[in-house]
Amino acid sequence: MNKMTYKNSIKKQIREGELKVCCRICGEDDPHVIEQHHIEGRANSDVTIPLCKNCHAKITHEQNALKPEFRFRKAPPKNKGGFSMVSIGALLEVAGNILIKNAHEGLDND
Repeated sequence: MNKMTYKNSIKKQIREGELKVCCRICGEDDPHVIEQHHIEGRANSDVTIPLCKNCHAKITHEQNALKPEFRFRKAPPKNKGGFSMVSIGALLEVAGNILIKNAHEGLDND
């Protein structure tokens, strides 16, 4: 979803008084592709955010790149914060790439 489509979607939802659940990264609001992402992994926390399947897959891929013993709270003490850092870093990376792309599109349209 490009920047203008995202903005128009949010404005329309506000006007109509019904905000839909949408991907926190790209703004996709098709309910058929929205999933709940466990920020620190399902085994570690119940805290979730809505993501589209595409953004969710990118972030989960980074989380799953870690060895299984580092993905859970019972990880060795020196590695306890590593999974959280990878999870949040992956979330920021995907969001950052979309922001950069949208900025370039905006600059190209000026």
